[in-house]
Amino acid sequence: MARIGEQKNYYIWDKAKSTDPSWTKPFPKFGKTLTTIDPMSQVMCMTGLFGPVGKGWRFKNTFTYTDQNVFAEVIVQWKENEQWYAFGPISSVCALYKKAGTLDDEACKKASTDALTKAFSYLGLNADVFLGMFDNNKYVSEMKTKFSSNGSTGESNVKVIDPSKLRSKKDDK
Repeated sequence: MARIGEQKNYYIWDKAKSTDPSWTKPFPKFGKTLTTIDPMSQVMCMTGLFGPVGKGWRFKNTFTYTDQNVFAEVIVQWKENEQWYAFGPISSVCALYKKAGTLDDEACKKASTDALTKAFSYLGLNADVFLGMFDNNKYVSEMKTKFSSNGSTGESNVKVIDPSKLRSKKDDK
């Protein structure tokens, strides 16, 4: 797929477009399997691109409630050369009640997270997932190699630890 326009305009997109498969998981929806992205990996990416939240980037949530739903509107802002830029609002909606009729105490968080993920996608974060490239097993395999400890991209020095491989204190005795 050819890109149009000035290549210099893709500077954020190109830094954030590739997704580490270890931060994704399959999600069945609409009769097919989609790929979901760990939201904290997106926060980590924004921090890597712009600095700590609140200092190099930030977001503002606005919530609107109806008797059945909560709507979240998110505006994402980032700082470059001492100037703030903004994108949004991007909206999402979540039901306030679970199927059993009980209050979903995480409805606001779910709506906010979904809106943030969508806003981040417009900046280019995880573009490969949103462009459907994670539907291609060969591409996912290439990304696994790219993000493996041997194929480090130099973009991150974060070591991911598998908690199931940690020894418990009981094992030390």
